[in-house]
Amino acid sequence: MNVFITGTSSGIGRELTVQLLREGQRVWGIARTQSKMDEFSATLANATFRYSICDVADPQACRAVLADMAQNGFVPDVVVLNAAVYEKDVGEGLDREAFQKTFAINVDGALFWVEQFLPLFLRRGFGHFIAISSTSALRPGYSSVSYPASKAALSMAFRGLRLNFAHTPVLFSTIHFGPVDTRLWSGRLNFLVPQTSSAARFIRRVIASGGKSYFFPFLSTLLLRCTLFLPDLWFSTVTRLLKKVRK
Repeated sequence: MNVFITGTSSGIGRELTVQLLREGQRVWGIARTQSKMDEFSATLANATFRYSICDVADPQACRAVLADMAQNGFVPDVVVLNAAVYEKDVGEGLDREAFQKTFAINVDGALFWVEQFLPLFLRRGFGHFIAISSTSALRPGYSSVSYPASKAALSMAFRGLRLNFAHTPVLFSTIHFGPVDTRLWSGRLNFLVPQTSSAARFIRRVIASGGKSYFFPFLSTLLLRCTLFLPDLWFSTVTRLLKKVRK
């Protein structure tokens, strides 16, 4: 199986790459930082791993990756849209440039690959897109208004894609991650905040499943969904207090 993954230099994308390669799958990963990808590739020493340096917000760079993949005969079966940024865009006011950057990477940088690979998947009769979203799509938060908005947009876009292509063999899955031990939750590892290895294993299970919407981890995301009736201000205040207690 050929798997294309965006955002492979760290966190969940990096761990997913390791696990897939261990399974014997072929992976083509992309990320923005040359030094990180070179270091990662050196630790793998795996001939079935290929990578490109690419900012998904740059369409020209993305097209160069497509050309490189075509030249090397790599056609993905699964596309994992994992690349994302969290920009602080509110404080004294709204930083619209940071807002636009977030959408360029988290939304446009994901849908670019859908646009490119969907015709191929439809022609050959199979393919699976997996959007890595967040429970932030369900609630606003402090310091960034663009991150929750971008994840909500990505989730709704995939919901629409599932509806419009339900009659085809192409699958569209969305994974809404709650707290996972990545940069945003670093140092808070506990039974509610699992390791990236657990998140990567969950993505592998989704790869083998049908296209629908998923939530992980089960308990923390269930608690969030059960409290959606609460006002945003009340909920955000409580969660900030809980984060301080866990530090």
